[in-house]
Amino acid sequence: MHNGFQFLAISQLAKRFPADSWWAKFYKDFSEDDLVAYYEGDLTLPSLDLDWDMPFPQQDKTILIFINGHLTVDTLYNLETDGAIGLIVMGNVLSKNIAVGGQEIYVHGHLTVENILCGSYNHGETIVNGNLQAAILVQDDEYRINVKGQKSIPCIVNIWHGDGVFQELPIRIEDVLVDEIFLPEDEDDIGFSFTSLVEILKQGRSALTQFTSVPQRTIAAPIYFTHHSINAESILKLTSCILMTPDKPSFDLTEQDVYFMIQRAHTNADGDVRNDSIYILTSQCHYFIWLNEDQSVSLLTKTLDEEAEWWDITASPQEDLVDLQQHWLMLLTCINVAELYLHSIEVRDVQQILQHPTILDLDDEHDGLWDGSKYYSFRQTYLDDEGDRIHARIEIMTPDEAYYFYTLENQSYVARHYQPPNVFGRQELSYLNTIQWEASERYFERFKQFMSQNFKIDLGTN
Repeated sequence: MHNGFQFLAISQLAKRFPADSWWAKFYKDFSEDDLVAYYEGDLTLPSLDLDWDMPFPQQDKTILIFINGHLTVDTLYNLETDGAIGLIVMGNVLSKNIAVGGQEIYVHGHLTVENILCGSYNHGETIVNGNLQAAILVQDDEYRINVKGQKSIPCIVNIWHGDGVFQELPIRIEDVLVDEIFLPEDEDDIGFSFTSLVEILKQGRSALTQFTSVPQRTIAAPIYFTHHSINAESILKLTSCILMTPDKPSFDLTEQDVYFMIQRAHTNADGDVRNDSIYILTSQCHYFIWLNEDQSVSLLTKTLDEEAEWWDITASPQEDLVDLQQHWLMLLTCINVAELYLHSIEVRDVQQILQHPTILDLDDEHDGLWDGSKYYSFRQTYLDDEGDRIHARIEIMTPDEAYYFYTLENQSYVARHYQPPNVFGRQELSYLNTIQWEASERYFERFKQFMSQNFKIDLGTN
């Protein structure tokens, strides 16, 4: 299996080290006794042990393995994380499981891990010039993973703090890894055993539980809309839902490139009386739904042409209104989600947190709080250079570096936004993506627990 390796003095290969690798940047004075195991071409191995006390093959002076090609290995590991044999692969790496620490793992191409990628302790780093794809990343707060391409990791769990994220939802590390990996807990440690994880992987066994999803919490709340008829009852419920704040006569939202504006009955600044109505703009046409004084409903439509005029479709056969009914159902679904989730985070809780002396003492731009896996930052209300009011908010950065925002834009509910990992700029939470709403709910609930435990803030729990 190892006949293809050449054992060279490190100095003989020094000029071949990638410029951004540890070996090129830090290791200049090499001993002639220190060897690199060099392999030319693609290599497939059942396992690769990078511990010092397991000399790579038949050479106890090997401190680096250099593969000038692709590496396919079922299990890549080492037990000692204070120091271990380094690995440079100039092609791609494909592995079932990796559990390492104490050295540099440098992949010039892409790194793909079928199951677990685990990095432990601050003496190690994995550098990937291409893309990283792994099913589960198990990490502490010290091991570094530097990826220049794209990262795709559906599940990330934290060794020290014990929690993580799976498909955008918070998850506990115990839900992901088998019980055998955990020792009895004490006050400061969840009992994770890196040694036990490596031993399981060495034996070719799976260290994963049979989890496939994070159950969504069932919120005890009635469904706001129980039917989808276009009638006076539904229009009145739309114009009095949680998104219709007392200070404004309308609200709008966009879903799947369809724009909705809902307006409640009011008298505008010019003294004109406006009825309850819903305006819908699609990629093909405009719709206008109007509630008359006698509680009857009028339906209007027009094309997108500038010169187009509205025409009445109130008496049209139902089969001609399929497009309108589909968009109407989408709107009702959005409001159902808003009614389900927006009530659960109290404005007063956010206000109370933001006025805590510890939070008030933080620098808005530079300071925040860290709970071991999530970072919390805060912004107080202020006026910008143009005199516009910038609303107070709380930001939560999750273990996968997504952001959830909770903003005091009005007195009726806490507005929520989202920023995906590796993307700059916050986005509206899609009312059709209940996973993100559920995640925003859970992260805030955990944040409230963190504040209650560490700063003695008396906050209610859902």
